[in-house]
Amino acid sequence: MENLARKAFTGPREHLTPSWYLPRQVIQLVEVIIIQIPSLPALVVVLMAGILYKLGPVACIVLSLWRLWQHDYCNTACDDNKANLVPALNIFYCLVIGQGVLFFIWWLMDVSVMWVVVLFREESQLPEKWGSITISGYLYDTRAKCWRDPTSLDGSNLINYAVDLVDSESQKDYLSGARMLDNFIKLEADVRSLLLPCRPKIQKLIDTLGWRSSNRELREVVARIVAYLAGDIHLSQFPGAIHCISSLLDTTLPYWNNQQGPNHATVSESEKDADSARERFISLAKEIEEYRGRRVAGFPKKKSISVLEGIEDNKVKKFRNQGGKIPQDGVDGSTHHGSKQDGWNELILQGLTILERLVFDQHNCNDICNTPGLLPKIMAPLYSETLIQDINANQWADVVNGSLKVVHMLIRAPDWIGKSDLVHKICSNDHALSNLERILYQGKNDGTELQMQMRAIEILTELAIDSSANLSTETKENLIRKQLQIFLTDDEGDKDGLNKKNDDKGDKGKLRVTAGKSLALLSKMETISKFIKNQQNSIADCPNEILDTKNDITYRTVALEILENLCTHCTLDKDYVKETLLPKVLTEVLASTRDLPKEQREERKMSAWEKGCARRGNDEEKQLTIERSGQIKKSPDKSSEELKAEIEYREALLSLTFVMCECDKLISVDDFDDVVRKISLEEGAFVGKLRAIVEENCEDRADCLRIVKLCGQIAVLMLQPGQDTVLLNEFLKSLENASKILSNLESCMLFAGTDCGVKKTARPLLSDLVEKVRNLVGNENVTVIG
Repeated sequence: MENLARKAFTGPREHLTPSWYLPRQVIQLVEVIIIQIPSLPALVVVLMAGILYKLGPVACIVLSLWRLWQHDYCNTACDDNKANLVPALNIFYCLVIGQGVLFFIWWLMDVSVMWVVVLFREESQLPEKWGSITISGYLYDTRAKCWRDPTSLDGSNLINYAVDLVDSESQKDYLSGARMLDNFIKLEADVRSLLLPCRPKIQKLIDTLGWRSSNRELREVVARIVAYLAGDIHLSQFPGAIHCISSLLDTTLPYWNNQQGPNHATVSESEKDADSARERFISLAKEIEEYRGRRVAGFPKKKSISVLEGIEDNKVKKFRNQGGKIPQDGVDGSTHHGSKQDGWNELILQGLTILERLVFDQHNCNDICNTPGLLPKIMAPLYSETLIQDINANQWADVVNGSLKVVHMLIRAPDWIGKSDLVHKICSNDHALSNLERILYQGKNDGTELQMQMRAIEILTELAIDSSANLSTETKENLIRKQLQIFLTDDEGDKDGLNKKNDDKGDKGKLRVTAGKSLALLSKMETISKFIKNQQNSIADCPNEILDTKNDITYRTVALEILENLCTHCTLDKDYVKETLLPKVLTEVLASTRDLPKEQREERKMSAWEKGCARRGNDEEKQLTIERSGQIKKSPDKSSEELKAEIEYREALLSLTFVMCECDKLISVDDFDDVVRKISLEEGAFVGKLRAIVEENCEDRADCLRIVKLCGQIAVLMLQPGQDTVLLNEFLKSLENASKILSNLESCMLFAGTDCGVKKTARPLLSDLVEKVRNLVGNENVTVIG
């Protein structure tokens, strides 16, 4: 029998008759049951112990209440030795009940702490994957500091805790701090002001980029942080920085370091032995998160980070402090490829982003170009013979776009040693120019392709402007024709790319604006301005269409800059300027209601010229009202980009107005007076508007200084002998006040010699403008136009 059983369970099937054959699953099930039968008592004991552990306090309270309710302990009336038994049992049961209540209070407090962790994580907008663990560590650290020294908690917050973790010797804590900083940067927190003053932290972050054997996730996160800070980093202050950054572009790294996983951290054995209380703490927090996730499924999440002290909109702060300088932060979606990429491509993209932002300093440019092997890596996509075929792969197209950004910033940067050599190499390389032209003329509507078209336009424009490039005339003319085609193509959608719902339309809008900005730069050259006028008269002939409100304000600003250059270098028809261009521009200047009294902002009548334009329109709604497109309102709902765009639009309007007034060939003072009187609603409205603009822009910013000077220059040109100058006296007082406020900024710009860009700011001096206006006001025969 024993041999037969052994054969039945272990022997080959051919030794068994069909009646003895059993399926393998049944055999395995029988084996498991036989093996587990001896362990059933132990399992029962463990199960009972678990039930008692979970329900023990409840059972104790229930039994104690039952015994206190029913006093049938025993008959103690005849036994004096048992007289104290009932009171003792009552006290005992009361103590058990008290112990159970204290246990439940402790349990509720423990659970409430978990809810605090979950709510704090949601308020801080940390990811669920590691947010609860990080918050738990922060709370434990805060409690430990409170026990040691309560005063050390002054000014403590989650961002400071994350910054402190950067100095940690533990790679696990270092990764946790880097994750939080990366997340706060995406939320536009002011992390820069906390990291930049501490050079050792910056040095450690940069050194981490060169840790090729380090955790890949750590390098990616740190690379995004360094990219955010790169605009304020001087490579000479951090030894070995450029070599660490260039290691991100090392294409051989994935092949010899493939054994790395994306989320494996190298930690010591002591770090693996986590405290059991903390592990239970984190486990319970995750359970609460899952419960809340089931309860609030379908409801939108909060968008608040008010618990993080020190957070403010970095873009607004830069906009106010720098006065129109292009922001260098790294929270823009176009630069954070990490949200859409994974793997080694992310390191290359972040490396290119860091290099792009380092180019702001000419010394950084020298370090980049002098680093052996770095420049060939950056230029490799541009020199590739198969670039056009290869960019069909999206991942490679992203790398090419990043490379072209760095090339554009290098040749755009102010004079630095090696710039002319780099420009010469690009122009002398047939593949480079061919690739740029083929990218420019390809007609694909893919978002990445459109972005590469923008890069090609920017690079070719810089080469066309640079006299040392010796770019052929044919290439320049083809570039201008293509830019005109793109800029004048009526494309419905978001013109400046702010439409987040449709990325393709946004990229098309950005492409139009990029083409327009390049035309504005090129049209500053007289030969190119004349070529543009001969190629496309629609830019100058259709101001109403170009400045229509259906076009984005950035698009209209660029169009105004091109018109200004055409007015400067070309001879436009005088009647066209008087009857079409100047009335439209002055109407836009008057349309701004930001600085008028409330009663004047609420209701405004149409001028005679506006009514004439409305009658010429076919739309009945246009006959009733004309939307004022030049309004600048300080609304809390407007972002810093929108406010900056509106100020640039106003500056472009005033600059074009001054150019038309300054050139006698375009319009005379009398003709200007006639136009102003036609579009103004009341006597002196235009001068009053200029005065209001001056008072509004009395801030220490470069764009405000330019606007105030333009208002002063226009006012000087508006003076005529023969009428009262009361309004001009008021304008003079506003101009004098602005001169006092802005004189320090003007002096600094003169000393630093920063008035060498496209927009001249330092001259003419405000004091000279004030003196001219004062001398003219002193003449009793001076009058004010408008």
